[in-house]
Amino acid sequence: MFSIIRYITLSFLLINFLLFLFRFFKENKAFKIYTIYLGLFVFIEVISIVVIKFGYQNLIFSHLYFSGQFILLSLFYLELIKVPFQRKIIQSNLLIIPAVLLINFSINPDDIHQFSLLEIILTAMSLIAYSTFHFYNLLSSKREFYYINAGILIYLFGSIVVFLPRNLHTIYGRDFSDVLVMLNILLYFVYHIFICIEWYTIKSNYINEKNK
Repeated sequence: MFSIIRYITLSFLLINFLLFLFRFFKENKAFKIYTIYLGLFVFIEVISIVVIKFGYQNLIFSHLYFSGQFILLSLFYLELIKVPFQRKIIQSNLLIIPAVLLINFSINPDDIHQFSLLEIILTAMSLIAYSTFHFYNLLSSKREFYYINAGILIYLFGSIVVFLPRNLHTIYGRDFSDVLVMLNILLYFVYHIFICIEWYTIKSNYINEKNK
């Protein structure tokens, strides 16, 4: 059952990536950055599956997941957010947070082989702040990437709950880890429903504009 749900979710990710990829050259820069972000997720999932098949641990790819997500979504929000103060926060974090994480991994190299609590907190909380900025700005502007923003906010709040205790599986056993993995898959599935709705909304708006 667990494997079935996981592969359904991965299929949903691949479908969303392909849908966005087909419109890559028709849309704005924010759309293109988000498409690359989805492509990164596809790459990470595929390589993680291959690594597991060969009997190796795939936790090292969690850093590519969190840091890659942070960088690409930061660039995505830089395209959406026009308020100077908010933009300066995003730009500063794009320099400060990767530097802090590099210093942390150089001091604590063992963190490379497990989930880094510092990495999860810094990247997720920053993106939650950007998502909140965008929702606030939407009160006085058009609803650009509304559904994706909602999905990001829900998923990242859930990710903090899911990933922070993941290292505790060594204490509480396999069952505890399985519950967290299942919760993450469900959150990921909901996130991709929002992505699919966004793609449909963008396509519908394009058709409506074309028919005017």
